[in-house]
Amino acid sequence: MDDDDDTPSPAPYAVAIKRASLHHHVVDKLREMVSRGDLPAGERLNEVALAQAIGVSRTPMREAVKLLASEGLLELLPGRGARVRQFSAEELFDVFDVLGALERHAIEIAVSKLTPKALTEIERLHNQMGEAYAKRNQKSYFKANQKLHALIVDLAGNPALSNTHMTLTKQSVHNRHETLISEQRWKESVAEHQAIFEAIVKADATLAGLLMLDHSRKTGAAVVDAARAANEIRASNRK
Repeated sequence: MDDDDDTPSPAPYAVAIKRASLHHHVVDKLREMVSRGDLPAGERLNEVALAQAIGVSRTPMREAVKLLASEGLLELLPGRGARVRQFSAEELFDVFDVLGALERHAIEIAVSKLTPKALTEIERLHNQMGEAYAKRNQKSYFKANQKLHALIVDLAGNPALSNTHMTLTKQSVHNRHETLISEQRWKESVAEHQAIFEAIVKADATLAGLLMLDHSRKTGAAVVDAARAANEIRASNRK
């Protein structure tokens, strides 16, 4: 090797990768706390306390707050930090209205060109949801459910569709933890997913699309009802 080899040291890249990893960790953790309801809608964030709880400095916490604000999950308060955004029932209705249309379009495209490998992955996630329901494990069910919906959208092979769906999904999980508390809605959701899966197996793109749209609308209605009730309780508590 020549003495004047100017190959750059990997150290700067290692630092950048480590920082990026830390950033994603903080963002994911903060987003999870919002979606789970650990940080209720309308609550002001104590960035110092949150940074200490997660085990990071305030810099990555500030960056995470700014990113979640750009996603519509937090609201920046000029000179006063940030708070968890409180979606109105009407705003959530609009989100699910668009999500339903996107997912119907996505599944129709996905089913029309489904490969055996893709079907196997869909079946795997569908079975995970069934197992989680049998064990009454809401967290595992919701996780598998999110992965299945994201997979179906990705299988459509349209990056613009996937990116739009991802953004709206992050907003839709606001209050979603509250809707799964209803045993009746959970039971209905499982039945709806079973019908969707059967339509996929039969390669019936039109039926799969109609069932997905119906499922999204019913889920949206449950989320809207939960949000309306939660917002009324918050308003009453502030009096």
